[in-house]
Amino acid sequence: MNSTQARRVVAARSDGLCEVCGRAKATNIQHRKNRSQGGTWDISNLLHVCGSGTTGCHGYIHANPLKAYANGWSVRGALTPADMPALLWKHFGRIYVWLSDDGSWNPVDFTETACRQGKDIA
Repeated sequence: MNSTQARRVVAARSDGLCEVCGRAKATNIQHRKNRSQGGTWDISNLLHVCGSGTTGCHGYIHANPLKAYANGWSVRGALTPADMPALLWKHFGRIYVWLSDDGSWNPVDFTETACRQGKDIA
């Protein structure tokens, strides 16, 4: 998928609102796994956020990498975005979701999360 198509799908998923704060108009795309680390334009790798790389939620993500990794807004190089849920704003509040490459999302089952990341849940 090219960047134009990906931006269109992500904008539809967000309904035009920042997927991190839910309060501001989303104006930029955040790659959860940086392109420099092999991140792609796959929809599961993208967030629709407010601000630029230095302002709004987009800037917050870049300025606070530990919190961004913890919340799934950024994904470490060894993981794939499809295997890392993200804490996103949806119409009823912030929840952890799985992002799919078709533009859909599903609430997280934390047992499934541990299994996807190869962790022992016993």
